[in-house]
Amino acid sequence: MSARPSHLVPAPCLPNRVTGRIGALVLLIALSGCGEVSGRSWLGGSNSQGYWLPLTVDLRLDPSVAEAGLSYADACRQPRTFSFGDRLTVALMRNVGMVFERVQADPHPLGSPVRAPAEGVVEVALGLKEVSLYIPRQATKSYPTTVTLGATVSYVEAGGALVTTKSLRVEARGNVYTVRQSCEVHGLAGVVDDAIAILARGIKEHLGSSFKILQAAEARQHGGPPPSAAIPPIQADASRRRSIDVDRVPERVPGYERRKTAGIAIGVGTFRDPEVPAVEFAAHDAEVMAKYLRTVGGIPAWRVKVVTDDHALKDDLVDVLENWLPQHVEPGGDVLVYFSGRALVDSATGAVSLFPYEGTPTSPVQLFSLRRLHAALMRLALRQAVLLLDVALTIHPESSPQKGRGAAWDVAAPTAGDGRLVQILGISEAQDAHRYEQGRHGLFTFHVLEGLGGQADAEGDGVVSLGELFDYVRAQVPRSARAAYGHEQEPISVPPLDANAQARSLPLARVK
Repeated sequence: MSARPSHLVPAPCLPNRVTGRIGALVLLIALSGCGEVSGRSWLGGSNSQGYWLPLTVDLRLDPSVAEAGLSYADACRQPRTFSFGDRLTVALMRNVGMVFERVQADPHPLGSPVRAPAEGVVEVALGLKEVSLYIPRQATKSYPTTVTLGATVSYVEAGGALVTTKSLRVEARGNVYTVRQSCEVHGLAGVVDDAIAILARGIKEHLGSSFKILQAAEARQHGGPPPSAAIPPIQADASRRRSIDVDRVPERVPGYERRKTAGIAIGVGTFRDPEVPAVEFAAHDAEVMAKYLRTVGGIPAWRVKVVTDDHALKDDLVDVLENWLPQHVEPGGDVLVYFSGRALVDSATGAVSLFPYEGTPTSPVQLFSLRRLHAALMRLALRQAVLLLDVALTIHPESSPQKGRGAAWDVAAPTAGDGRLVQILGISEAQDAHRYEQGRHGLFTFHVLEGLGGQADAEGDGVVSLGELFDYVRAQVPRSARAAYGHEQEPISVPPLDANAQARSLPLARVK
C-alpha cells in the first residue's frame, strides 16, 4: 500500500480562505488531491481511525455547506456573520474520505484523473446553524458560547435508490472574549471548529457503521455485481430536484424584519425507548423550518429556537415554551410554533399529548400535553399565535379507539376563544401523517415549506399570509397523498380559517 496516491493535484485548488486551526487538514487534502480522496492515504490506513470500505463514492455537498455562516451580535450590538463553509468542507472531505476506499468530490477539478464509476453517492446538507452568545456591553470579559450545528447525510446507491439518511445535531461549548472598548469578539473560531469536528465525526461514524452500506461493501469485496456507469447528476430526476429545492431557502428580502415575532421549531423523530416508532425526517423538518422562519419569515435569528431529538426532553420543551419564549416575544407580537413528531390521543377524553424524546405511550407523565402548550401561549400578551403540527397519531394502549372519541384539538385555554391562537394540523381525524420519502420531509411539512417559499402567494404580492398558506396546503396535501399513497390526508385549521377570520391576513413570509 502506497503512502501517497499517484494522482497529485496542486494545493491551490483548495479554497483560498481556509486558514487557522485547520491548516493541517488542508495539507492532508492537498496531498490526496481536491477531486479525489484515497481513504487509506490519510493516516496510514489504521482501522482504529477509519473504516476504508471497498467502495468508490461521489461526495456531493449541498450549497448550504459552502455558504455556511453564523449570525451574532458583537460587543457594539452590531450584526456580524462568521462564515465557516470552507472549514466545514475540509472536515467533511477528510472524514468521508476515512470511510470509503475512494471518494470523488463534486465538482471534479481540472487536471484530476478521469472520474471512475461509482457505487454510490454521499450527499450532505447543512440545516441548523446557531450560536448562543450574548454580549451586553463593551468590556474586557469572557462569555460562555454554544455553537449548534445540524446536518442531513444520505447515501444513494448507483441505481438512484436511497439506502440510508440521517439527521445529526451537535453542540460545542466554549468561551469567547472581548477587550476594552473594542467591538470585536475573539475566540469564536475555536468553538466553531470544535462543533465542525464533532459533526464531521458523527457523519463518518454513521456512514461507516450503516448496515446497508456495509452490505454493499461486502458484496463488492466478494465479487458482487459490477459498479454501474457514472451516476447521473442528482438534479436529473424531477422528484429529487424538487426535494433539493425545498431545502434551498429563498433569500431574505432586504429590509424585511418582524422584530416583535418569535419562532420555535421542534422536531422529535427518535426516541429513548426503542419500542416507540421513529418519525422519519422530523428533526430535519424542524431544522429547515427554522431556516425559513429566519429568512422569508423575517424573524431575527436570536428570536428563533430549534429543539430536536435527544435535546427535546420534556424539560427542554418546558424550558423553551415557558421560560425562553416569554423572554423573546414582545407585547403585541406574534409567535409561530412548529412541531414535527408523534402525538398520543386518549380515546376516552380526546386529549392530545406530544412525545418528547423520553416519551412512551404507557407513561403520560412523560408526555407534554397540548393543553399545556396552549396555556403557555395564551399567557403571553400576543397579537397572534400560530401552531403548525405535523404529527403521527398513536392511540393510548389502554384505550378503545372503537368506543372512544377522536383527537380533541380545540381544548385550548379559555382565553384562546378570542382567535389569538390558530392551529394548522397536517391531518384530520385518525388519518396517517405520511412521510414524503422523495422530499425527505413530512408530506404536510414539505408543502408548508413550498408555500412559505412563495408557492402559496395567490395574490402575487410577494407576501404569504396565513390564509394563503392554509389554502395551499389544504389543496396540495390531499392531492399528493392520494397520488403517492392512495390514502387520504387532509390538513385542517382549528378554529376554521374561513373568509371572515381575522387571522387569515397575518403575514408569515415575504418572498419578493
